[in-house]
Amino acid sequence: MYCEKCGAELVDGATFCSNCGNQVKAKANKNIYIALILTFILTGLGSVYAGNVKKGLILFIARMFLAILGLFVGVFFIFSFLVWAFAFHEAYRDVEIANGHPNPNLLEDFRGWDQNRQIITILIAAIIVIIVIGGSVNILTSDYSHSSDASGSSHYYSNGGGSGSSSHSSSQHYGGVDDSPSTIAKNDPDWYYDHYEYGDNQDIDDYLESEGYE
Repeated sequence: MYCEKCGAELVDGATFCSNCGNQVKAKANKNIYIALILTFILTGLGSVYAGNVKKGLILFIARMFLAILGLFVGVFFIFSFLVWAFAFHEAYRDVEIANGHPNPNLLEDFRGWDQNRQIITILIAAIIVIIVIGGSVNILTSDYSHSSDASGSSHYYSNGGGSGSSSHSSSQHYGGVDDSPSTIAKNDPDWYYDHYEYGDNQDIDDYLESEGYE
């Protein structure tokens, strides 16, 4: 227990600081593990549990905002994971402050803990790091895959193989981009000629006839 005014360590049950005379507030007795579990469930909830509602709401809103942006630009999901990881650190600080530690420092405090608490802390940190790195790799890999598919389909052109090109499906040709009949007819008339019937679209029929198909 520490004095919130001067930072001096206090004996258990002290009502006044022996160093500066400041009146000591009763400890909140918040449990750090409960705060971490709540943070895992919902970003910022650990800080709210420790009494810092404002910070908890800011962390929650920041992560939700970045997650929404991530629906359009994948890299923002990575930033949302980083906010989530940062929320664990802030939950620890807020719990320590609520319990009477005026200026907690995770790295310095870690050195003074017993071995069991150090091991638990390392395991929690490792889980958080694995989740953040794993999520980031999945997002980056997904973005690269989508980019490659789009690039490959936009540069596709018919090799004039006639029936040989019919062995591929439209999804193999175009990677799920625009595989409508009009696009296929213009990009790969051989494939269209082998797989579709005339009469569905007069404009496409006229286009194929102008290319020499009957």
